[in-house]
Amino acid sequence: MNLFLAAVFSNPIGLDTRDPWQVLVILVAGILLQVYGARLLVEGATGIARRMGIPDLVMGSTVVAFGVSAPELFVSLWAAGKGQGDIAVGNAVGGVTANICLILGLSALTRPLRFRPQLFQAEAPILVAAAALVAYLLRNSWVGRFEACLLVFALAVYAVFVWFSSQVEADSRVIYRMEQDLPPAGPSKWVELVQLFGGMVLLFAGSRYLVKSAVTGAEMLGISQAGLALAVIPLATSAPELFAVGSALVRGEKNLPGGIVIGGCIFNCLGVLGLAGLFRPVLAPNVNQLDLAVMLLATFVVLPLLRADEKQRRSIGVALLVGYGLYLSHLLGRSLSSQL
Repeated sequence: MNLFLAAVFSNPIGLDTRDPWQVLVILVAGILLQVYGARLLVEGATGIARRMGIPDLVMGSTVVAFGVSAPELFVSLWAAGKGQGDIAVGNAVGGVTANICLILGLSALTRPLRFRPQLFQAEAPILVAAAALVAYLLRNSWVGRFEACLLVFALAVYAVFVWFSSQVEADSRVIYRMEQDLPPAGPSKWVELVQLFGGMVLLFAGSRYLVKSAVTGAEMLGISQAGLALAVIPLATSAPELFAVGSALVRGEKNLPGGIVIGGCIFNCLGVLGLAGLFRPVLAPNVNQLDLAVMLLATFVVLPLLRADEKQRRSIGVALLVGYGLYLSHLLGRSLSSQL
């Protein structure tokens, strides 16, 4: 097993080709593998969780929410194995910022968001606390084994909290809506196991092609490590969420379960960074305090979003999208200044 991992992670980080069309095709292939891999992983894991008797409310807040963030996890694990700390850390930090500012912002602007009153309103402060913990631990741009263990422990505490909180949810309408958000059960446990492991294989392959093509493309376009780690790759790994929002808009669905996005951001903060740091300690010098402050500020915006009416949510959605555009412009400026 160690020889296999050594062989996998000893390959060069970029692609051998510099043909822009080949790089683009490989990047798109990596994104598609991530999208369908996450979908298979969620379907398989949800079916297995049902057979184990896990409540639907727990599955919606953990299995589904964590499943849609699986691309970020596999990309950060791959980058950590290659010694690319900026990508491993920036992917998680930038993923939180993109999910809140872009996914929640776009959804709040175009259609109503739905949050479960009891659990999701408790999860928003947890998200802020998780982002604050990440910002504190990354004050020296380093995620070692101690910091990683602390993050994974916090994730375990969060999972226990979700489990016990689900026992007090008594609103039958909330439970029915959560059941509607979950994928249908598979025909058998063997099919669900195939979906689970097949999704993991697709995610592993997709993360490899996505990172290698993104690094090569960034080198060709002169994009800095900060821009690559905090903007390009997080936008690519957010493809499953963007795909879900886009398909829902096309189908005319009126609601987006916003708690799934919040749960995914919590997993990005605690699970993605924690597991990547456990796999291999990483140093991320190009992820600075401003990037962490932007992530933390974005999590604070979720608090008024939960209690706002539809008109107020649209205004907050516009503010999130404009703010994210300004942040991307700042990253572009950093890329240009690094070349001078």
